[in-house]
Amino acid sequence: MSDILFIHSLNLHESHRMFAEAIDADFMPAYTKEFNGFRRFIEAFKRAKELPDYDVYLLEGGMPLFPAYLKKRKNKNIKVIGLLADETFINLVDRQPHYSFAETLIHRISVRCLDGAISVSPMVKEYAEKVIDMPIEIARPPISKENFVKLGKVKPDLESNIIISVGQPRYSIGMDILVEQFKHAKKEFPELELWIVGKGHPKEYESVDGVRVLGYVEELSEVFEKASLFVHAGRCSAYPVATLEAMRGGLPIVVSTMTGTKEIVERVENQIKAEFGLNYEDNKFIQPLNEIFRGIIEYYRMETEIRERMSEIYKEISEGFEPKKRCEGFKKAFKTLVK
Repeated sequence: MSDILFIHSLNLHESHRMFAEAIDADFMPAYTKEFNGFRRFIEAFKRAKELPDYDVYLLEGGMPLFPAYLKKRKNKNIKVIGLLADETFINLVDRQPHYSFAETLIHRISVRCLDGAISVSPMVKEYAEKVIDMPIEIARPPISKENFVKLGKVKPDLESNIIISVGQPRYSIGMDILVEQFKHAKKEFPELELWIVGKGHPKEYESVDGVRVLGYVEELSEVFEKASLFVHAGRCSAYPVATLEAMRGGLPIVVSTMTGTKEIVERVENQIKAEFGLNYEDNKFIQPLNEIFRGIIEYYRMETEIRERMSEIYKEISEGFEPKKRCEGFKKAFKTLVK
C-alpha cells in the first residue's frame, strides 16, 4: 500500500490521474456517486468515516475538502495537500453563481485541513493566496501521451474560416458566452464558422448562423487540421488542457482574462509583437468575457505570415507539456511540500 491516498472527484481528470500515478498514490473517490446540496453534506460525514488512514492525502479540487476536513479532525497526523485545479478558490474570493452559499461556506471552513497546495496555474495560486496562508507550489498539467503524439503531427489550415472550441457544457467553461460573442465577430467576418466539440452542448446553439455543434469527437486532430483558431471563453478556467491540446496542434489561441493559460497567450503575443515590430499596448488575444469577439476579429485581421509564426511558437511551447516532463514537475512540487 502507498503512503499517499489520492481522493478524487467521480469525473477524474486524466492529467490529475497522471499526477497521482507519478507519486505512486492509491486512488479513492471523494463520493460514491453524485450528491447535491444538503445530501452531499450528510454523505460527507459518512465518507469521512470510510477514509482510511494514510500519511498523506492529495485532494483533487474542492469536492474532497469536506470529507478530508472531517477525517483530519479525528487524525491530525494526516498531511493534506490540495491539488488546486478547479474554481474553488476563485469562488472563495469572487463568488461564482454556480456555487451555493452553503457549499461556499463549507469550502471556506474545509480549507483549514490543508497543509500545503499545488496549483495548476499562477492565476489560481493568486486567488488561493488570498484565502490560505501556506506553501503553494505550481505544477502545470500535461497533455495525455496519446494526444501529445497525435496532435503534434497536425498542421492546421490557417487560411480557413473555422474557429474551434472544445470543452464540457460547464458554467466555468463559458461556451454560451462564446456563442454570443461569435455573433459579433461574424458581423465583421461573415464567412466565419464556430465548431463546438464536446458532449452535452445544446443543439440550439446551431440556431446562430455559422455555429456547428459536433458533440464528442474521437480524433481531435481531424477537426484541428481544418481550423485556423481556437477560442476559450472561460468564466473561471484554472488551466484548461483543451487549450494546451490546441497549441500542440499548432492552433493560435484567444482566451478570456479568467483562463489560466492566458500566461502562454501573453508570452506568444509579446514575442510576435517583438518579431514583427507591432506597436500596440496590452494584449489583443486575451479579452474580458464581454469582448472575446475583439480577440477573434483582431486575429483574422492579422497577415498570414504572422498567423503562421504564432502557430510555430505554440507548437514549440507545447513541447513543455509532454507527460513525463509535467509529471516530473508535479513530483518535485509534491516532494517539496511533504518533505
